[in-house]
Amino acid sequence: MKELSAELRAFCELADLLRLAYLDLRGFPRVVPVWFVMMDGAYCIGIGTTSAKWKAMQRESRVGWVVDGGTRGQYKGASLRGRAEEVRDTTRRAEVFEALGRKYFGTAEHPEFVAIFGRVDDAETVYVRLVPEGVSTWQY
Repeated sequence: MKELSAELRAFCELADLLRLAYLDLRGFPRVVPVWFVMMDGAYCIGIGTTSAKWKAMQRESRVGWVVDGGTRGQYKGASLRGRAEEVRDTTRRAEVFEALGRKYFGTAEHPEFVAIFGRVDDAETVYVRLVPEGVSTWQY
């Protein structure tokens, strides 16, 4: 798989939103913004166990996602495709939980973060690794 340039990788790591694409129950593409962190070459997200996103990924693990942004004349981004894998290992799950809390709230103990994701062992939240298998990038 093509690697991201150092500049584009740094851009993606700092981006606020990842746009996740999956197939809904009727087979139509659906794209939704989600919070994410990059860890060990994967894009990690936390979502509800009853969410349409998670149900779709359980049916079909192939997904796509985009991280993009910039200002007119200075757009950049990466469009990726790959597989969604549940983070089951409790240590890795805690690492994703902590990283999301730090990125979006400064700490995983922040009351708003806890209201959204619960505690690290919350049974209503699933953590997912989006493992890239292909990428196209742009900078202009």
